[in-house]
Amino acid sequence: MKPVPIGLVGAGAFGLFCLDAFAEMPEVRIAAVADTDFGRADAAAARHQAKAYYSLDAMLKDASVEIVALNTPPFLHAEGGLAVVRSGRHLFAEKPLTLTLEEGEILLQEARANRVRLTVDYVMRRNPFWDATTRLRRDGVLGALLHMDLINHAAGLDLPPSHWFWEREKSGGIWVEHGVHFFDAFAWVSGYAGEITGVQSFARADGAVDRVECLARFGAAAAHFYHGFTHSARTEQTTVRLTFEQGYVTLREWVPTSIEIVTPLSSDLLIDYLPSEAEPVETTPTGTFRLISRAPEGKSAVYRACIQAGMSDLARAVREPEHSLSVTGQEALNSLRLAVQASR
Repeated sequence: MKPVPIGLVGAGAFGLFCLDAFAEMPEVRIAAVADTDFGRADAAAARHQAKAYYSLDAMLKDASVEIVALNTPPFLHAEGGLAVVRSGRHLFAEKPLTLTLEEGEILLQEARANRVRLTVDYVMRRNPFWDATTRLRRDGVLGALLHMDLINHAAGLDLPPSHWFWEREKSGGIWVEHGVHFFDAFAWVSGYAGEITGVQSFARADGAVDRVECLARFGAAAAHFYHGFTHSARTEQTTVRLTFEQGYVTLREWVPTSIEIVTPLSSDLLIDYLPSEAEPVETTPTGTFRLISRAPEGKSAVYRACIQAGMSDLARAVREPEHSLSVTGQEALNSLRLAVQASR
């Protein structure tokens, strides 16, 4: 497939991580980088032999760009996304899709009207351990899915009080800026869009909301979400635990690098679902079996591969119009809907 030229807007730390990931891909070619910080734009463009621009509008005048990777803060997603799709470019957006449902609906309408493809970088959908969990549920290997639980202790202490993350008008708040990832992942695993049934939040002394919690249901499965931006990078921890009729599945880290399955069923039924070789099977005191599979390449490599998989999917859709995207704009809007409900 002829490489698809891409342009990235927002050359911050994560934008640079994405550029390095894209640079390894034969499916795409980095053609342009845009940032309002001239130095960042110039440095990133030079690193990847691309053209530097100092605004999205300027980059959209470059006829060579076919896909735009939108790596700006959330409050710029609606305006930037609309400019991209109205220019006839395809959109690879970071989450959230937009800050409001109304903006998201307009963006999807405009993408359809201009016959361009749009997807959101939901890395959970590309993660091999989340994928294994989803396939286990779909095949019914462990019986019915009963309960899903997320406990996310994030590195909020690494964000200065002046960071846009703490301003709800710019980030949308924890549920919109961050929680959409997990709303989408739980919907994907369960096969249901989901609904919020109860919410609470906690604010620190300066008024910024740094802890949120909600209950939800996805079909017949109960769900619990907790996000606390109260830790540092040294102590942050994320755990997802799914309860099935015939066992438990645990994913650790916000970008999981392992899967643990505890069940009384034979390990022979599960081996083919594991992304990598299983560690020696352990027998627990209750007579169940514990299987663990880990990514030997580590978190950064897994994260990079997830981003690449998302961009590869969009590049294929650009070159093959009949290709169905694995993450659609409607699915991004569905997860945003849950985030907005939780925020209220």
